[in-house]
Amino acid sequence: MMDKYWVVAIVVVFCIFLVIYTQRVNASPSKISFKEIVQKEFSQYHVIEKSQTIMICTVSDGHQPDELVLIRIDPDQKKNMRSFGRRVTFTYPKQPSLREMRKDFAPYLQNS
Repeated sequence: MMDKYWVVAIVVVFCIFLVIYTQRVNASPSKISFKEIVQKEFSQYHVIEKSQTIMICTVSDGHQPDELVLIRIDPDQKKNMRSFGRRVTFTYPKQPSLREMRKDFAPYLQNS
């Protein structure tokens, strides 16, 4: 009869440690900045951070950045996209995942 209680106790302790371990790993702050993450993912482009906006650009012959995609993080807004000619601005309520950025930016970066 006591063996059942020991098994249950061990499983509960294991589950508690598992929850603590997974929460601790996810809560640790990333050492790499969002700009560096974007630069690493879209390495064929020039990435500039200016006024809390990340810009994915190509550099023209006159050494002027040609802005293709602007990324803004604004917790007060829902995810949206605004297009201005060749330039497109994405606003996210939180830092987007690499998968989400790849999917969102693909139509705007493949033609460059």
